[in-house]
Amino acid sequence: MDLQDAPFFSVDVETTGLDLGKDEIIAFACLPIRLGRIVVHEAYYTLVKSQNYRIDSMKYHGISEGDLEEMPIFEQIAGEILERTDGVLVGHSVEFDYAFLRKHFRKMGIRLKREAIDIVKIEEWLGEKTGRRAPDLTLEGLMKKYGLTSYYRHNAFADAFFTAQIFQFELPELSQLGVKRLDQLIHLTGGGSKIWRVLFSDELI
Repeated sequence: MDLQDAPFFSVDVETTGLDLGKDEIIAFACLPIRLGRIVVHEAYYTLVKSQNYRIDSMKYHGISEGDLEEMPIFEQIAGEILERTDGVLVGHSVEFDYAFLRKHFRKMGIRLKREAIDIVKIEEWLGEKTGRRAPDLTLEGLMKKYGLTSYYRHNAFADAFFTAQIFQFELPELSQLGVKRLDQLIHLTGGGSKIWRVLFSDELI
C-alpha cells in the first residue's frame, strides 16, 4: 500500500503510572491522518475512569481523581476505540501506548492487533540516512526541530496532535529517500527496542 493511501491514526494515552501490570489508562486521544493531512474534525478524545487512581501521577498529566468521576470506564469506550484505530497507529514511543491499549482489551478477551509506527524510529532512520541526526528525540526535542510551539503538553490530545504534525514533516523526507510504501515504513521502524519488547511481551499482558 502506498503511504499516501494508508490509514494512519496518531494516538496517545495518559496513564496512572508507568507500571504496565498495575497502572491504567485515564485518557485516550486519536487523530486520523489521511493523504498526509490531519483530519482534526474526526479527532477523538476522552478521559477514562480508573479503578486505581494514583495521586502522584497528577503532576505529569494534571488529571485529578475528581475529573474522572463521571467519565466512562474503558469497557464502555472500547468499541469506539476499536473503530477509531482501524489502521496503522502512529505515536512517540508508541510501544508504550500500544501496550496499555492491548492490556485493557485483553482484559475484555479481545486481542488488539495493529501495526504501530514510532516517530522516534523514523527520526533515527532519517538521521542515519542523511547524516543529520536529531540531537534530542524526546517529543519536546522533535517539536523544536520542526518549529512547533508547545502550548500545552502531557495532555493526550495535545501530544497526539504534536505527534501527527511531526509525522507530517517526516513523510515527505521518507518519500525523498525512497520510502513510499507502508511495508517499507513498517520494516524500517519495526520490532521496537529490546527493552520495550521485554516489558511489553504478550506473556506479560
